[in-house]
Amino acid sequence: MLRINNTPYIIAFIALLFFAAPSCKQDTASVAKYGYVFENVVRSDDGLFRGFNLGDSISAVVAKEPGKPIEEEKNYLYYEYKLDSTATFNVRYTFDERGLNEIESDIFIVNDTNLAEGTFNKFKKYLDEHYGESKTERGYNVWSVKSEKYGEVMIDLNNELPAFNAKNAIGKISLWIYTDKQ
Repeated sequence: MLRINNTPYIIAFIALLFFAAPSCKQDTASVAKYGYVFENVVRSDDGLFRGFNLGDSISAVVAKEPGKPIEEEKNYLYYEYKLDSTATFNVRYTFDERGLNEIESDIFIVNDTNLAEGTFNKFKKYLDEHYGESKTERGYNVWSVKSEKYGEVMIDLNNELPAFNAKNAIGKISLWIYTDKQ
């Protein structure tokens, strides 16, 4: 009877797990440093947003988003998430024949000036660190990113925070990622 020594295979497998496991957590750890709201909205440092890139298929987005879409059409997905009593957000994905071509997200923060302003500043800092300093256009912070598939991709960030003197005032931060060929 032939005996096979499995020890080298077991050691290789354990080494693979040891080295691969930290890299799997790195993408979420890098967004966690920006705070609870940012981490839950962005989810991952991979891709342009929430682990997705323009060009991804609708089935890939449905498979990776943690919830079920509130609205789902042939070329459109809409999700809503509640984080806690002060923060909610939505995400809209639009698709064309090449795949995902637009991502929009609105983050709503109720009656917490510091959290709202801090979250906006964290989004801006993250985007500045990843794509360079933004330009200001039409009241938006705007980044231009080169894409092999789409050419120029635009990222717009807008701070629509109200004066928080009204009871239950809602602050809104808007993020829009789209191809410049709209």
